Amino acid sequence: MTSSPAIASRSFTLHDQREFARLSGDFNPLHLDAQFARRTQMGAPVVHGVYTLLWALESVLRRESFAIANIRVRFHQPLFLDETAELRIAARTEAAIDLDVAAAGTTIAAIRLSSRPGKIAGVVAVDAVSVPRKPDHPADVPFEQMSHQRGAVVTPAGQDEIQRVFPALANTIGAPAVAALMATSQIVGTACPGLHSLFAGLDVTREAESDARFLGYAVRKVDARFRSLQIDIAGSGLTGRLDAFARLPPQAQAGMKAVSARLAGTPFAGQRALIVGGSRGLGEVAAKIIAAGGGHPIITFREAEAEADRVAAEIRRAGATCEVIQYDALQPAGAQLGGVGAVDSCYYFATTKIFQRRLDQFEPARLRVFLDYYVDGFFNLCAALAEQNAEVAMFYPSTTAVETATAGIAEYAMAKAAGETLVRQMNTFLPGVHAISHRLPRIATDQTATVGVASAQDALDVLLPIVHEVQQAARRVTQEKQG
Repeated sequence: MTSSPAIASRSFTLHDQREFARLSGDFNPLHLDAQFARRTQMGAPVVHGVYTLLWALESVLRRESFAIANIRVRFHQPLFLDETAELRIAARTEAAIDLDVAAAGTTIAAIRLSSRPGKIAGVVAVDAVSVPRKPDHPADVPFEQMSHQRGAVVTPAGQDEIQRVFPALANTIGAPAVAALMATSQIVGTACPGLHSLFAGLDVTREAESDARFLGYAVRKVDARFRSLQIDIAGSGLTGRLDAFARLPPQAQAGMKAVSARLAGTPFAGQRALIVGGSRGLGEVAAKIIAAGGGHPIITFREAEAEADRVAAEIRRAGATCEVIQYDALQPAGAQLGGVGAVDSCYYFATTKIFQRRLDQFEPARLRVFLDYYVDGFFNLCAALAEQNAEVAMFYPSTTAVETATAGIAEYAMAKAAGETLVRQMNTFLPGVHAISHRLPRIATDQTATVGVASAQDALDVLLPIVHEVQQAARRVTQEKQG
């Protein structure tokens, strides 16, 4: 990215997001709902890409006039709420302006404004307009059906409101064209791909101004390898193409029926297991294995109570028992475990977001955050459980990333390696704790889901032998204590 000084900067709040959703008609929960976004690859709500684009255009046009005929943008990275975005002019000629939007040194969007019309016309979309629709909620269309999607969306924002929010841009390209740009967000976020979408970019050209308040769209091309789509658009003073990806939906883990089919009898009968982080992913699967085997899992959540309740409800519908409690691995453990009662074992799946934007190859502050979760949090829980139960079998999940250098997760791997060392030490100096650690491969969870091709093992296949090992260790300790 260019080192030229920023010409504008701002951060976008949740209030800003709600206002843009109202103006654009794009109420996709990825932008508005922290619990929904938590289960996506992004892990947190992100700013509408088109909102970032419009802010950048408005900022540069307030600084200088430019006759815009064509707009191109590539959205390289998500911009998160309350994260500071900076706008820079990367290059300037008589016929074009190149802009970069960056956050924490990472390019979020690369924009080119041209005074010449683009070469892409949304010809497929011209005949796609039937009855414009204003979706009540984002569509959830199977990827296999997306190649046939076409239609039109209403541009909800009025000209007076557009003139108030984006005056320089409206004066340059006309309020209808600004409304059409907003409507591209609605197409991608609510119509196609819809609920599980990523806006990758657009290439649009101004046409004669139109009073029509709709934008037609038609899918021109899909690529199943990358779950990518090219979407032609036309209407309201714009024509061109949108690029988008259909994200994988939240990773569904094995249900109780499938888990029960993998167990013989009730090998965990009479055992109580604390599952830290049991509301989804690996913790969810571990809880279901314990329950299907006749044990009693105690599922913890930090913020997502509804997700923990969902897992508990499925376990109970299968005729098994469980409990749900709130637990924060960063807070003192003892006070939070007062009502838990005796447990034989504990599985520690507390985690923070693994894949994050970064400034340098190694960031000490990020390492400290991972250590808080994977070392301090684990030790504090072990000490509290040992004091409360006298004897407890603990499972610490490490990662094969410790063995190989993987770009972007050095601090994560270092913290997990430190956790492995802690496990070995605790088995010597912390009486009552019998800790077991395994380096887990890449497993299909929300955090590891990607748009492209990436191999990941099934959580049930990986965890079944581990749960048997930990519960056998717990039972052996109990028997030794009784005998």
